[in-house]
Amino acid sequence: MFAFLKGIIHSKELTGGTVNRLVIEVSGVGFELWMATRSLLNIGKPGDEATIHTYMAVRETEITLFGFESVDERQLFLILQTVSGVGPKLALAIVGTLGPKLLVDAILAEDTKTISQTPGVGPKVAQRIALELHAKIEDFSSKMGAPLEPVKVKGEVQEEVRAILTGLGYTVTEIAMALRKAQLEENVSEDVESLVRYSLKVLGASALS
Repeated sequence: MFAFLKGIIHSKELTGGTVNRLVIEVSGVGFELWMATRSLLNIGKPGDEATIHTYMAVRETEITLFGFESVDERQLFLILQTVSGVGPKLALAIVGTLGPKLLVDAILAEDTKTISQTPGVGPKVAQRIALELHAKIEDFSSKMGAPLEPVKVKGEVQEEVRAILTGLGYTVTEIAMALRKAQLEENVSEDVESLVRYSLKVLGASALS
């Protein structure tokens, strides 16, 4: 019913969880929306004008408006809900935790470790997301005009690299970023030693920037 709402941010409420409350005033009417933490922090502060992309979930006992920073977030939110066991709040949490780019990369790489870093997403749900959505995310990426690169780092090699980097104190997000760059780099071999060495170089440069 509502594609987006454009108005003045009236109030923002961080709940401490993955889904938070926003009230936006549009022509004197206050609309209550639920948004992921990352998106809520990015849209501005109370008093600012904002455009929020929306989705209305209608159930027997309630009507809920979900808000998104971008159209891509909204589309991924809808795609995620085609997976059994993923409802609107969990879908919002996944998109909000990872962001569109990292989520797309993780699904294409069947990277369940990255997907499961979202609170409430266990290994089984992460695996279903990676397997069931691979084709849909390829189609989504092509419509976005984003280049689809072949995933080189998979399986046992990827898990071993992750284990080494995790032991060195790097986060799941940092490791995913480094492996994504390795995937795009033609001169990096696919063995564990080369990938760890390249990842450490990338992560060290990122820390200095």
